[in-house]
Amino acid sequence: MIAIANRQRRLRIPRASLGRLVAAILQGERRRFEVSFAFVNGVEMRKINRQFLDHDFDTDVLSFPLASHAGEVVISTDFAASEASKRRIPVVEEVLRYAAHGLLHLLGYDDHAPSEKRKMWTAQERYLRDTLT
Repeated sequence: MIAIANRQRRLRIPRASLGRLVAAILQGERRRFEVSFAFVNGVEMRKINRQFLDHDFDTDVLSFPLASHAGEVVISTDFAASEASKRRIPVVEEVLRYAAHGLLHLLGYDDHAPSEKRKMWTAQERYLRDTLT
């Protein structure tokens, strides 16, 4: 199950692409997994980051596990727009990248150690590429 909360006005949420991306990532899961996505602006993301992680800045994506089979992914569309502009890619692509990244975190992927980061980013980019083609 996927739930979407749109609390920003910058970007039209790519619901169909997001659904395909999530379905692809969860395809191998043996358990039923419920995920919600909240799309927020930079000001709200900064507040959430400060409240939960004590970091006083906007960030790209935050993942919050809610149970062993559920979680929430919060995405800053302002951050995505800025990053997409720098990289000269569509903002929707960057938003979907954050969605994949956040969901993979909820499924147990980690990106702290270099080897784990490589594994996570390889999976993230593969799912993104498959969704966008």
